[in-house]
Amino acid sequence: MALPKYFCWTRFGTEAGQLIAHIFVRKEEERQVNEGVFFWGIGNAIGPSIRELLRITPNPEVLFSPVKCSPREVDLSPEAVATWTSAETLEGDLFALPQCSMVTSRYNPAFPRGSHYALVCFSQRPLNVAPPRDRIAFSGLRNLKTGRPVGASQVTAVVEHNAARLLTTPTYEVAIRAKLVYPYFLRLREPLLLTRNKSARDWASAVLQTWEQRKLSHTHGSCD
Repeated sequence: MALPKYFCWTRFGTEAGQLIAHIFVRKEEERQVNEGVFFWGIGNAIGPSIRELLRITPNPEVLFSPVKCSPREVDLSPEAVATWTSAETLEGDLFALPQCSMVTSRYNPAFPRGSHYALVCFSQRPLNVAPPRDRIAFSGLRNLKTGRPVGASQVTAVVEHNAARLLTTPTYEVAIRAKLVYPYFLRLREPLLLTRNKSARDWASAVLQTWEQRKLSHTHGSCD
């Protein structure tokens, strides 16, 4: 299946003290309980670009590629980790996050931020089942709104892709292809700091415990 000409592209790696393998396990569980929907946290305020993507394509996609660099110390061992508890849409309306969803990020209590962001994704395929090995030509990417090349530090961008550059440029493998579904993009607010108790040796364990507690608390209830 050919890559779309216009899409949202995000690169992933170790984040908030969690290895990507652990993140994918949690996101796959989330996808299952939400009937295909999962929420992918990002640091970029790309709302205007998402609006433009929605304007030009009725079936927007998000493509996920692994980063090529080693994880930074701040990602491996952040000072703190937060889960975000409220959200609003592109139109500024409040959006209730599903009870069995959780978006986390690293957090610096000395310089607290009031917002994070998330892509609203849908996949019929399990996230641990690799799709056909599509590749993205990095030099063939242009930011959709500005037409400028995608920068090395742009972890997430809405892009136009020139597939003809595949033979002459370094490429990124596409690990996951998903649809963007309503409300497509969220601004997250009200961070709740997670705690590492004695049984949580690291942030990955703390996030796992919080996730398991959340699932357990809703075992006999609704997760939508």
